Amino acid sequence: MKILFDIKHPAQLNLFKGLTNELQEENWDVTICYLQRGKLPNIIKREYPNFQLVPVGSSHGTRWSILWNGNIKRTLAFLDLIKKENYNICVAASSIPLALACKIAGIPIIQFYDDPERKQVNQINASLSTQLFFPPIVKKNHKVSVFNCLKEWSYLSPKRFHPAEDIPAKHGLTPYDYIFIREVSNKSFNYYNQQDGIVGSFAGQIQANTKVILSLEDKSMAGRYPKHWTILQEPVEDIHSLIYYSRMMISSGDSMAREGAMLGVPSVYCGIRNMKANDLLMQSGMLEHLPAETALTFINKTLQKKFDVENQTRVRNKLLDQWDDMTAFMKEQINRYKS
Repeated sequence: MKILFDIKHPAQLNLFKGLTNELQEENWDVTICYLQRGKLPNIIKREYPNFQLVPVGSSHGTRWSILWNGNIKRTLAFLDLIKKENYNICVAASSIPLALACKIAGIPIIQFYDDPERKQVNQINASLSTQLFFPPIVKKNHKVSVFNCLKEWSYLSPKRFHPAEDIPAKHGLTPYDYIFIREVSNKSFNYYNQQDGIVGSFAGQIQANTKVILSLEDKSMAGRYPKHWTILQEPVEDIHSLIYYSRMMISSGDSMAREGAMLGVPSVYCGIRNMKANDLLMQSGMLEHLPAETALTFINKTLQKKFDVENQTRVRNKLLDQWDDMTAFMKEQINRYKS
């Protein structure tokens, strides 16, 4: 059986990593396609060393590049690849170009997504895809089904992720003695309407002498942040262990904010988007959505407290009891199409 996965950013890379490894071990012929954007190609090559890797399309941050290179040219490239390789099924996490190519070629595609707010994108994907899957934050119909968790659980569940305590030391850090900050660029599709450098706008007001490691998507903005902060250089070894052993996660992007929450770390999302996926965690008190500098009071108050390791374990065990094994769920859906 031949299967193609499309990956457009690191969150999707992590979503499919365990699944692709298991399929390959079961003798599936797996192809990983990826968008040439930012640091993604280097991370893909590091995280998927034993797979057939195919770059498909590119994005350079402009609206024209996203439309032409990231969508139109990608669709044509996918169509050519599918006809050449005769895949049995394709898998993505919201990829209109791949879905359109599959529709034209007449092969099944299933997609796993968590952003119902992208109504127009989802409508197009639903019309082109065999099936779409979301967390329990949407209404089901003949094309839309649900899985009982958030997609990040596929690689953060205690069944799948075991933090390495030696990782902080490699950065000169002590567990639970630093905060992890993620600053996304507003040059991507998801964040075009968001203020540039949200955390950078109030970075100097975060409690003085706090040890900070910063995952900065746009390195040209490095001068906006305190000099004593450590800026990570991608690809980062075991980034989720770094997050797990932090005392707090602050992110202007939604994916890493959810990751921090699922790792049992006090987490703040500073971006502007209101998302139902975030609401699941906010309702459980695991995530705070405090746009821009409104987060400052919560951040500094939290930094005055000692990190509660026992609560971290309780949070993760509670999710383990309540949620699906996402990787097992995805594999079950894929196996429905085995001939």
